Amino acid sequence: MRNTAIFGASSIGQGPWRPGKKVWTISLVGGSEVDFRQAQLDEGITSVTSLVIFGTSKIVVLPDMPATLTGPAILGTKRTKRVGGKDIPPVTAKGLRIGSFTLLGTLLLTDKP
Repeated sequence: MRNTAIFGASSIGQGPWRPGKKVWTISLVGGSEVDFRQAQLDEGITSVTSLVIFGTSKIVVLPDMPATLTGPAILGTKRTKRVGGKDIPPVTAKGLRIGSFTLLGTLLLTDKP
């Protein structure tokens, strides 16, 4: 599954959906949003790869959904804004592993829309 915003905006996940095991979100001078609140995740870890260059990317999860955020932010910001976020559980549970590269942009992992 891919979500791409180039000089514009793009969003996915505004209702029930099945993302699969790998999700890409790319923001090049644009804004993208991926909403996992109604996602029907497969067992195990779902891998999210985020590339943000001169743009913004927002990943929305449920408050109790386990998620980890890794990767560099060069002249940009990478923030986690969650109240009750959990780390990744054992391999048999459902959760997100978000790998990101941010250059002059913003990546936000949040539990609020």
